Amino acid sequence: MGMAAAHPIAIAWASIRRSPDGGTARCGPLARNARLTLRSATAYARAAEIPHLSASIRDMMSTCGAFARSLYSYHVDGSPRPFSASLAITNHCNLRCDYCNAPFMAPGGLPLEKLELLFDRLYAIGIRRLGLFGGEPLVRKDCEDVARAAKARGFYVSINSNLNLYDRFPGVFDHVDIVMTSIDGHRELHEEGRGKGSFDGVIAGVRDLRRRGKKVVAICVVRDEALDRLDEALELSASLGIDVHFQPRSVDGRRARGALDETIDNDRRRAAWSHLLERKRAGAPVASSVFYLEHMMRWQDFSKTALFDPEQRCAAGHGFMFVDPHGNAYPCGFIEGQVEPFDMLADGWDALRFPKPPCTTCAVGPYVEFNQLFRHPLTAPIAAARTYLRGH
Repeated sequence: MGMAAAHPIAIAWASIRRSPDGGTARCGPLARNARLTLRSATAYARAAEIPHLSASIRDMMSTCGAFARSLYSYHVDGSPRPFSASLAITNHCNLRCDYCNAPFMAPGGLPLEKLELLFDRLYAIGIRRLGLFGGEPLVRKDCEDVARAAKARGFYVSINSNLNLYDRFPGVFDHVDIVMTSIDGHRELHEEGRGKGSFDGVIAGVRDLRRRGKKVVAICVVRDEALDRLDEALELSASLGIDVHFQPRSVDGRRARGALDETIDNDRRRAAWSHLLERKRAGAPVASSVFYLEHMMRWQDFSKTALFDPEQRCAAGHGFMFVDPHGNAYPCGFIEGQVEPFDMLADGWDALRFPKPPCTTCAVGPYVEFNQLFRHPLTAPIAAARTYLRGH
């Protein structure tokens, strides 16, 4: 993946940290650094054009510049300038995990030529980090062409895959920078939630990706049935040489299904997150940030994934966005279908505008982590860099 100093989060942190005083009043440390943050963004964008840089380092630096611009726009209430987009390239999936509704939604999936148009438009509005997911991306027979087209445009590309189709399409991963996969624990626990036969494929895929030098991060869904077995995911991930991010089970939102166990209270759920924080501080391979784990320890009701809190503000739409398999864009994936989408394939796509989200804080793992970058721009990015550089 490249040199440690070239990680996009680390560079973005450095660009802010080195900026002198001299800005507006609203954003605390970032507003005081606003003008030089933009100059740093421009400098990184120009540096990314140096011919001898590897594609991975180039795209990291470009992502960093986009992140700095997003920070500036977010903190001065400017126009939306998201640096990151998550794109569902299909809702189809080869598994039927008991907490995921994607396979039961309209399948969608734009043809390659429309995806290439979408990539061009996402890049034009400032997106530099692109996450491909589903469903399961590898159910698309042209997934390698999709990943190649994304990488060719200069995106820093991640992919979320259960890896059970890895041996059919190993070439896809030549065109991605980081792989997210699913590991809930050892075989019995993993297959309880994801289906019989789902364990061997992910383990074999991770081992081969690590052999190829790819960065892999596991995602473990924190289920009520396994609150006292979270260490299994840590043990298994450590044996594979990867880190693991923990995500609470969502029971609301279009892409979630199932229910929480009514015999388990929120105190017990919060205790599980406290345990994960203790394990992280003890050196376990927990990818989730301290900010995030503390946020989950304070979450009051896990039956509600998102809330409106007038004292908080979310960076959805300003710093990150979500695009469904039909080309419809939302501030984030959780509010898919709750607000009017923005059609990225229609005329006027370059005048990006989102309706105000109905929530300001949530328990959706990646969105909580993204918000930490915007709420704590001096400390959260470097903490993320330390975690996501481990294992390179």
